[in-house]
Amino acid sequence: MLQGGYPVEWVGRQAVVSLPGHIDLSNAGPIAEELLALINRGADALIVDMTATASCDEVGAEALVRAYRRAVAGGTQLRLVVPAPVVRRALTLKGLDGLVSVYPSRAAAIAAEAPGAQDAAGAGPSHFGQDQLDRIVDNLYHAGLSLQAALDSPHQADRPLIARALQYVDDTIREIRNHLFTADRPEVPPDCGPPDGAQ
Repeated sequence: MLQGGYPVEWVGRQAVVSLPGHIDLSNAGPIAEELLALINRGADALIVDMTATASCDEVGAEALVRAYRRAVAGGTQLRLVVPAPVVRRALTLKGLDGLVSVYPSRAAAIAAEAPGAQDAAGAGPSHFGQDQLDRIVDNLYHAGLSLQAALDSPHQADRPLIARALQYVDDTIREIRNHLFTADRPEVPPDCGPPDGAQ
């Protein structure tokens, strides 16, 4: 167990942490700190198991973004297990499914390709381009958060302009995520994707 009481299982050098049923302002901070602590311990991959999670608000999504940023800096692969459609939609609205791999089951996430395997297979240039696009998505996401905070302010004069800027940021994130999806998938045969039915 970590300090906050969330179960952690190590599978080789992969850490699998199980999150609670609801992630919001009351627990997002401690969850973020514990995810960062696991990354700091040198996990090759951090698998965030949200199988039991029924809801995740904006603050909870931000906790996962913090973990993603630390994972990128530390060379750790971050994977999410999100079977609940309502939770997946919440993460999609924040662009998280464009930043990290999302799996429908714990088994699929554990069995996913090991970090660095794509580079060893000769995916160098395209992988570098994807890293660049990931950083762009991350920056746009945080720009969107700042704009949203401004939109929620009591000053009304600039609200239409801010709303248009937010829409532009959202559209840009969606286009980049779509590019990443279509750039990666065609080269993978239908029977060689993430092992959704991994035993």
